[in-house]
Amino acid sequence: MRLIFLIFLVVNILFACSEQDRILPGKREDASTAFGFSDQDKKQFTKSNAIKLPPMKANDQWRLISSAESKNNPNLMLGENLSEIWSVSIGKGDSRKKRLVTDPVFFENKIFTLDANSIASAFDANGKLLWKKDLTPPGEKRGEIFGGGLTLGQDQLFVTLSYGFVLSLDPRTGEKKWSQRLSGAGNTVPVFDDGLVYLVSGDSKAWAISANNGRIKWKIDAIGNDTNLISTNAPATSKKYAVFGFGNGEIYTTFKKGGYVLWSSSLSGRNDGRVISAIDDIVASPVIVGRNVFVADGSGKVVSLKVESGERNWTAPFGSSGNLWVAGKSLFLSQYKSFSAFENKNWRCCLDDGTSIFSKKIWRK
Repeated sequence: MRLIFLIFLVVNILFACSEQDRILPGKREDASTAFGFSDQDKKQFTKSNAIKLPPMKANDQWRLISSAESKNNPNLMLGENLSEIWSVSIGKGDSRKKRLVTDPVFFENKIFTLDANSIASAFDANGKLLWKKDLTPPGEKRGEIFGGGLTLGQDQLFVTLSYGFVLSLDPRTGEKKWSQRLSGAGNTVPVFDDGLVYLVSGDSKAWAISANNGRIKWKIDAIGNDTNLISTNAPATSKKYAVFGFGNGEIYTTFKKGGYVLWSSSLSGRNDGRVISAIDDIVASPVIVGRNVFVADGSGKVVSLKVESGERNWTAPFGSSGNLWVAGKSLFLSQYKSFSAFENKNWRCCLDDGTSIFSKKIWRK
């Protein structure tokens, strides 16, 4: 008993002699706020939820998968009580080593697809197969690489392939008209505008290629060696300009015909602590609205820039993993930050200043 009392006494003496903790002076800040990790759901939304949409419009074609489609179709008509009419296989889909990443396009009552084995197909509106074409380049193994994009224009189907090619096919027969080799993977979506096909290759180069013969009109290199890791975006074009997003987070605006770079800007920089925020790819296709261009990257940022100068109008901490949609003076975007349903959201922000109007969680099965 005396031994226990002695130990207790010694411990108290040691504590009494120890130096007291120094309390640093200054204002106390929440660490999550100081480092920019604050919960965005707590943000107070002051904008009105009211939105004025143009009349609904029926769409009989879908030549391109891009943010720019929303400019011509801001309020698409959708039938009530939708149900499946038919379904057919387009070929190879997702597997352990591959992903089906190419969206179909629709024109003149034909549906065009590209499977994970680089096989292009055309179906009629009833699901009947019209033609099928293996686009694997000579000397390459079928299915070794997946990815690509489709667009239609000038009575041609333009196809990019991750093997590093862009091709022109006859949409009626699937026969190849021309082929152009790229310096990197053709894993993004091409855009046709006024006789030229615009695209970004996987090695962060922008291309303008003649739709008539496949010859290179011009090309430019983005600064840095980053490659497009997750992006399948398409360039944006207007009457004068073409806007390209690259794998290093850079945006380049060029004159459409000559390829002269008007300005460049960077979106790179991590926005939060999640893994996807380390990826700077311009994931969403840029969209030009009036004198402004809107761009989002994979690290959680969407920006509005003046298309003629690159001057930044605003930046919002939303980001997007898919294309943007412009309607009713609002910008709509989807943000998939992980496979968890709790972190996937739809956002709506004001087109003029980027203020968030609402966000809604997306439940994924």
